[in-house]
Amino acid sequence: MTDQTSFAILGGGNGGFCAAADLTLRGFETRLFEFPEFSHTLDPVIRNGGIQLRGVAGEGFARPAMITTEISDALDGVEMVLVIVPSAGHKLAAQACAPFLKEDQIVLLVPGNCGGVLEFRRKLIENGGPQRVLVAETTTLMYAVKKENGNGVWARGLKCDLPLAAFPADSTLFVLERLRTAYPQFIPAQNVLDTGFNNLNNIVHPTGMLLNMGFIQGERPETWYYYKDGYTPGVAQVSAQMDHERLEIVRAFGLPEVSVTEGLRKFYGHQGLEGEDLYEIFANSPIHYAAQGPKTIDHRMFTEDIPYGLVPLTAFARLAGVQTPIMDSVITLSSVVCGADFRQAGRDLGKLGLAGLSMDEVLDLVTFRDG
Repeated sequence: MTDQTSFAILGGGNGGFCAAADLTLRGFETRLFEFPEFSHTLDPVIRNGGIQLRGVAGEGFARPAMITTEISDALDGVEMVLVIVPSAGHKLAAQACAPFLKEDQIVLLVPGNCGGVLEFRRKLIENGGPQRVLVAETTTLMYAVKKENGNGVWARGLKCDLPLAAFPADSTLFVLERLRTAYPQFIPAQNVLDTGFNNLNNIVHPTGMLLNMGFIQGERPETWYYYKDGYTPGVAQVSAQMDHERLEIVRAFGLPEVSVTEGLRKFYGHQGLEGEDLYEIFANSPIHYAAQGPKTIDHRMFTEDIPYGLVPLTAFARLAGVQTPIMDSVITLSSVVCGADFRQAGRDLGKLGLAGLSMDEVLDLVTFRDG
């Protein structure tokens, strides 16, 4: 391996564009891939010859080494594969990568949400991929970012102290070393349960969506702001109660306990984020103030954060004997609102390859290569 890590970035969304631009401008060989069925997302970049980046991640016009819809070209010879797609796309990414991944390459899900690495590895192996390829995940995306003007991205926030874990956990430090020059803000998590249980989006997003249906579906202003307008004291209190349930799950599995408010302050404290509770944090946040609220219920804050976040969290809770009445209510009511069965569609222990295992057996599995 060379000292300068090379990257393939899978996904042409907000995060994929930002990572491609950021890494390219900092001198890393970077290839941007999008699945052929979503190739239109790359058209503005191809048309303009690159990505315009502004904000806290840097300023400049980035020209990635490759922009492609050919997965074999994107993966050929790179050391690190960043999968920056919605959680529903993890299975598709695993299927696409399986014929071309090599055992000396590292795959990083950004983020894995809850159970992402477990589902990705299972699908990778089912499709003939290398069984011992290293797969890791982050707790969340490195950036708070939004696309603008077709080929531009605005990075409003850049997280620090961002947990990362590999599967198995005894390989985490190796992955961190390979990423150190590109992303020094990554820190080791205990295992992929630690990263999955501590994805704060799953606590912050669904309640704000569910309790702001008037903004989303009713007579509303042309623009409303998700955190500034939508995160009232009542919404913040429901999220805080759901966070208490999440921490009970974390505690049952013997993992480090970090509340949602502590996590946000760790991520963004260097950018002036302050506040004693979620309402105060979001009311005064210099990072979140410009985030516009959704105008449809067909949005990732429902369709990703519930089936790939809250649903598997409650499955792990049942394994540990933890009660989750607030999470269960949010899942049920959101399913009704969206006309979907998020429990059926979401990740359960069977889909993660954990059916029939005890809590101790799950912990051994995610910790040791031969667990």
